[in-house]
Formats: sequence, structure tokens, C-alpha cells
Amino acid sequence: MTFLQTVGCAIAVYWYNKPEVYQNHVALLLLPLVTYVLYSYLDGKETTAKGNIWPGFQKFSLHKYLIGPKGYLCSGKMVYDDKEALQKTKQCIFGAFPHGVVSLHHGLMVTDADGFVSDFPNLSCEKRRDLGASVVFKIPGYRELLLWLGCVDASRKNAMAILRKGCSLYILPGGELEQLLTREGEHHVYLKTRKGFCKLALEYGVALVPVYSFGETDMYTTYSFLFKVRWWICKNLRMAIPLCRGRGLSIIPRRVPVHCVVGAPLQVERSERPTPANIDALHQRFCKELERVFNKHKAACGHPSAKLVFH
Repeated sequence: MTFLQTVGCAIAVYWYNKPEVYQNHVALLLLPLVTYVLYSYLDGKETTAKGNIWPGFQKFSLHKYLIGPKGYLCSGKMVYDDKEALQKTKQCIFGAFPHGVVSLHHGLMVTDADGFVSDFPNLSCEKRRDLGASVVFKIPGYRELLLWLGCVDASRKNAMAILRKGCSLYILPGGELEQLLTREGEHHVYLKTRKGFCKLALEYGVALVPVYSFGETDMYTTYSFLFKVRWWICKNLRMAIPLCRGRGLSIIPRRVPVHCVVGAPLQVERSERPTPANIDALHQRFCKELERVFNKHKAACGHPSAKLVFH
């Protein structure tokens, strides 16, 4: 237990033993919130490479009933371009697309919903960290779930520390802007200017693995109302405001087949000080490989006429 967590518990005990607390309903309602903030928010675990991972939670059997092949939220399935090559990979950077409204496909690779954790112990649990936007670690409850699943803040400092430790990385390069580009039945990736993950791969000499999830963009109907305004807000304030609906008028996603296709590792030669030309060359290789994987598997994944659009 950290110092801040100890302080939080001490305050909780102090309030509990003061009679006036029982007469002050507001204070009584605030007690769990204050304790939670001191216990969790202020420890800053999302800002460190270590995080607060709980391997047992990643393997929890409930996940398959939520996002597995017969899951309630989606019908999720893993597909591999070269499973044997991936199992031999000790360290890599997963570049995953598309972001979608909620990135539910991410759950397939951070849990054992369809066997990824069991099949790739070298690339999951304590040997991998997944980067998430700072804002998601401000959501009570959801914050803890992300930390238990091995997610940390998507800062370059964290990414470098994780790679130095010999762990793998999972990144959604398109981020919030790609989230806004989500359209039902379409396949947009925001990648043309996103090259930071390629630079990291070169600096640490780790393989790049393209990931594309068919079905992610079909979970919600999205709307273009005030799109330019929301795009400006996203680019300048790093905050996406998707307008969408899932089942009926709710935020529960439609239960659609989601095929998470994991490509073959692209081997990268280490260069401690990569030049812009080196980065551009690797970025082009990655884009071509992502498109190849997309076109190779789209028919088998139920999207034979799909076209990948780069932004």
C-alpha cells in the first residue's frame, strides 16, 4: 500500500469515527469519493511504465462472455497472418487500427477472450504495456480496469521506458482523430502523419506488427453534425467528441462480428539516431504491410468489397 493510499484509509477511519459525519449526509456521500481519489488517482500509476497490471484479471473467464466469439458486446475473433512468426517474436510494437468509437477490439488482445494471452505469453500480461489517452485515466472505475489490463498513459517517456525494459507496446496511432473519422461500413485510418511509433521501433530495434480489426466501425452509427468544429477541438485540445448511437438509442455497441487481424512482424534494424529518411522508409513499409494484411483477409472477415482509406 502506497503512502497516499494509507492516508486515504486513515481519513476514512477518522471520518467514520466522528459522530457528526452521520448527521452530515453530504460528507457521508463524499467519503467514498475522497477515499477513492486518495487511494487511486493520486498514486500516478498510469504515468509509469510499471502501471498496475493484474495478470489474473486479463485471464478472467468473464471476458469471453463479453467480447469473445459468443460475447454479449461483440462477437470477437482473433485472426493471424503468421502465427508461428508472431510466437517467436520476443518484443514488438503493435500498431492497431482503426480506433473506432470505443476500440472494443483492443479487448481481444489484452484479455484471453479468444485465447491471445494464452497463445502469446511472450507478448502479453507483464511483458507488454498498452498506451491510452490521458483522459481515459480520469474516468472513475474505467481507470482501474485499464490499469489492471496493463494500460498506461500514452506519453513518449512511458513508451521509451517500456521498450528499455524489454517489454512490447500496443499503440493506436490514429488516436482521437481517427475516432472522429469512424463511419459505419467504411474503413478510415489516420496514419499519413503518424510516424512516432516508427521512430521508436528504429531507436530500439523492435519489430512492428500491423493490426486491423474488421467490424470495429460497424458497432455504432456516427453523425457528422458540427464535424469541423469537433475536428478543430480534437486537433487543438486533444479531446474527441464522437456523436453516435449503438443498440437502439443507447451507447451499448451493436453485437457485430469483430475480426482482429494480426499481421506478420516487420523486422526493424536498430538505429539509435534515425534520420527522417529512415523513419519515412519504415513508415511506408508499415503502410504497405497494413494494406496487404487488410486486402488479404477482408473477404474471409466478411468485408469483401472494403477499401482502406488513408488520411
